Amino acid sequence: MTAVDSLLMIPGPTPLSPAVRAALAEPMRSHTSTENAASMRRIADGVRACVGSRSARVYTFAGSGTLAMEAALINHAAPGDRVVVCSHGFFGDRFSEIASAHGMHPATVQAPWGSAVRVSDVERACSESAAPAVLTITHVDTSTGVLADCAGLARIGRDAGAIVVVDGVCATGAVEELMDGWGVDVVLTGAQKALSVAPGLAVLAVSERAQHRRAQLDVHAYYADLQRWDPVVDDPTRYFSTHATGLLRALEVSLDEIAAEGLPARFARHRHVAETLRSGFAELGFESLAGTDVLAPTLSVLSVPSGVDEAALRRGLAERGVVVAGGLGPFAGRAIRVGHMGTVGDAEVSRTLEAASNALSDLT
Repeated sequence: MTAVDSLLMIPGPTPLSPAVRAALAEPMRSHTSTENAASMRRIADGVRACVGSRSARVYTFAGSGTLAMEAALINHAAPGDRVVVCSHGFFGDRFSEIASAHGMHPATVQAPWGSAVRVSDVERACSESAAPAVLTITHVDTSTGVLADCAGLARIGRDAGAIVVVDGVCATGAVEELMDGWGVDVVLTGAQKALSVAPGLAVLAVSERAQHRRAQLDVHAYYADLQRWDPVVDDPTRYFSTHATGLLRALEVSLDEIAAEGLPARFARHRHVAETLRSGFAELGFESLAGTDVLAPTLSVLSVPSGVDEAALRRGLAERGVVVAGGLGPFAGRAIRVGHMGTVGDAEVSRTLEAASNALSDLT
C-alpha cells in the first residue's frame, strides 16, 4: 500500500479534493501578481463567510496554526497583561504556553480531559484579579474532541472587556462559527484541517475592535505583527513577505467548493459523518472519551477495546491503508484519534470501519 493509496483519517492534515490537488499542481505565480492578489481577495470573502463575519479583516500568510495563535495573542495583549485561557486539552494549554513565553500572565481555566470548561468557572476567572486583556477559546480541541460553548464563553469575555480569541483550527469550515453574532474578535485557523488544503497557511479574521486594540500596543515582533501585513491586506500586490502562492490558490479553490456545498449542508454532513463513524466504532467495542454533550463533529477520540494494544491497532490499520492518530496526554496509549472533516464522507467512513474491524480480528 503506497502513500497515494492510503486514506488519511488523522485530525489534520486531511484528504484533498481532486480540484484542490489540481490547484496545487498549477504553474507557479508571482507573489505580487494581479492573479495572486485576486485569489487573496476571494479568500478573504470566503473566510469571512466561514467565520460568520461581514467585515472582519482577514490575514493569510505562510505558517502554521500555532503561528496564528501566537499572532492573535501578541497583537492584542502586552507583556504583563492577564490572559484567561479556556482549556479543554493540549491545544488550549498551548495558549497558556505562548502567553507565558511573551511575558503575559495566563489564568488557565482547565477542564478535565474529555469535558468542556464551564462558563461559570470562566466568569469567576475573569472577575478575579486584574481584568483580562484577552480571553482564548479552543473551539474544538484536537487532543480531546471536545466542542466548546463558544457563544457562552465569548459573552463572558466581552462582558469583562477582553478581546475574545477563538482557535478554530479544528472547527472553521465544518462547525458553525458566528463571529459577529457571538461577539468574537479573532478567529484563527490553519489550512490543513476542515478547510481541506495542504499545511502551511495561517489564517486570522480580526474584528474592528481588535484592530483598535492592536493600534494601542507596541508589538515586539516582526513577521507576526499584523500591522506590518496591513498594507498587503489593503493591496495584495504589495510586498512584505513572500506569499505561499500555490497554497493560496488551493485555498481559493477549496473555499469555492465550500461555498458551492453551502455552509448549512456542510455542517450537517459533518454531523452525519461523525455519528456514522462513532456508531460503527461503538459496535466494534470503542468508546468516545469526550462527553456525549460536547462531542465535536470533526474528530473522534476513541478508547480502544480492553486487551487491545493501541499501537498495534494503528499499525494494523495502516497496513490496510487507513492512517489514524494516537492519543495525546492522559489519553496516550489507550485511545486513537480519528479525523472526519473536510472532504471526508460516507465512503471514507466505511473504508475506515472495515479496516478497523479486520485489524481487530487479527489482534483478538
